Amino acid sequence: LASSYRFRGIDQTFNQPAIQGGVDLTMPYGFYVGNWNSNVNGNNAGMPGGNIEMDLYGGWKYAFNEDTGLDTGLINYFYPGSKGTGVPGTSTVYGQNSGMVYNLEYYIGANWKTVSLKQFFALTDYFNLKGLNNGSTSGSGYTDLRATYDLSDVHPMLGGFGLLGHAGYFYMNNYSQANYADWELGVTKDFGSGWNAKVSYIEAATQGDCSKAQFYCFAKNGYAADGTTTGSVQNAGKATYMITVGRTF
Repeated sequence: LASSYRFRGIDQTFNQPAIQGGVDLTMPYGFYVGNWNSNVNGNNAGMPGGNIEMDLYGGWKYAFNEDTGLDTGLINYFYPGSKGTGVPGTSTVYGQNSGMVYNLEYYIGANWKTVSLKQFFALTDYFNLKGLNNGSTSGSGYTDLRATYDLSDVHPMLGGFGLLGHAGYFYMNNYSQANYADWELGVTKDFGSGWNAKVSYIEAATQGDCSKAQFYCFAKNGYAADGTTTGSVQNAGKATYMITVGRTF
C-alpha cells in the first residue's frame, strides 16, 4: 500500500493511493521471471483508458562474490484497456501511437555491497510516444543509481531502520524537452515477519508548467480532443512525501 505511485519520479496516480503487488520466481543458474502490478490514473499519466499497470520481466543475475553482482534482463510495462491517441508528432509537438500503451526495455546493472547502478534502454517507442517530426522514441533511456545504509551500524537501538538514497536521469530520443533528473531520500523500517515500511521525499526536475503547456503538466481527467486539459492540473514531478507499507511472503 502506497500513499501515491511515482514511476521514475513521475506521479502515476494524481496524488491518490496505490495498491501494488507482485510475484517472483527464481530458477537455477541465476535466472528469474516475475510480475508486478499497480493501479494508475492512465488518463492523466499518458495511458488513456488504462487503470492498471502490469509489468512482466525476466533476467539473469550473477554474483561474482558476496559484495559484487550483475543483473540483466527484459521488462515490459503494459496497460490493459488503454488506447493511445494516434496523434503523430510534429515539428514542435510530440505524438503518440494508437493501440494499447506498452513499453519494452532492456536493462543491465551491477551492485557493490548496497550500492547499485542500472541502465534501462527502450526497445520500442517509449510508452507509444513519438518525438518531433514523428521520430521514434526507441532508444530512450533511464539511469538509476541507488544505495541503502543499515542504521544498526550506528547504534544497536536503530536495528531494523535504514536509509535509502536514489538519483536518476531520464532522456527521450527525439524529444529532449522530456529529459529530467529525479531523486529520492528516505527511511525504511523492517518490522520482521516480512513487514516493512518506507517514508521518503521524492522530486523530479520536470518541465511541468501548465501555463506553458509543458510536457509534464498532467491533467486529473486527461485531455480533450483539441489537446486542452480537463480537471485540475499539476507538475507531475513536483516534490512530495510518500509512505509505503508492505509485506513480503
